[in-house]
Amino acid sequence: MIHGPGGASLAALALLSACASPSPSVRSWVEDEPARAAPGEPRRLPDLPDAFRAELRGGRAPGCPLRGEAVYLGEGRFLTAAHLVDDIVPGMRHCSGAPIPTTIRFRDRVLHVRPVRIGQGYVEPGVGPLYRQGQDLALLQAGMAPPGPAARPCAGGPKQGQPVLVLATNRREAVRAGPVVPESRPADGAYTDLPLPMAEGESGAGVFDLESGCLLGIVSHRPDSMPGHVRIVPADAIRAFLGT
Repeated sequence: MIHGPGGASLAALALLSACASPSPSVRSWVEDEPARAAPGEPRRLPDLPDAFRAELRGGRAPGCPLRGEAVYLGEGRFLTAAHLVDDIVPGMRHCSGAPIPTTIRFRDRVLHVRPVRIGQGYVEPGVGPLYRQGQDLALLQAGMAPPGPAARPCAGGPKQGQPVLVLATNRREAVRAGPVVPESRPADGAYTDLPLPMAEGESGAGVFDLESGCLLGIVSHRPDSMPGHVRIVPADAIRAFLGT
């Protein structure tokens, strides 16, 4: 829950990004070798949604690290939620420390990434962060292009009742998509509801078509007002953001 001065809630919702110290990990979060292509033939990975999932870390130090998820789009590009890399969450939490370099862990390699496109967000008093056209999205570029398959956005959807697959670091769960949820202002677009509770640190996770494996959505900045629901940026908004 986001709290303002005096402990009052700024928004009756919880950001899915984790703004607390990350849990201990047995893996070192450091880049142990330069970002360069491996020699020889690239290892071919199965062309499945599981092969597209990546982990993200960033935020500000001390006191406001952020962690989340990302989806590999090929050519060294990763798609994630904008609130993981813009300054909205640190600003709401009054984090004034130095930025933590954003890194992506993908296929047993840690990559430094830079944002090349970020959705336009702002804070609505009493509501929280909103994004124009519903594009809580950020496109990140790594210094190398990891070999293997990449996700492709679906032509549209998801439709209400459509089976989808949600993938995160500790989650692989199939659900049926809920209805489209418009924001109060048309300029802020609409989100698709999923009847699924999600944990902190799962923003940016990919939502895939259960049959074709195409990318249907990205887990967005807050759950729906109903407990046990989450909103996602749908494929139409993703394609508009990417210009495809």
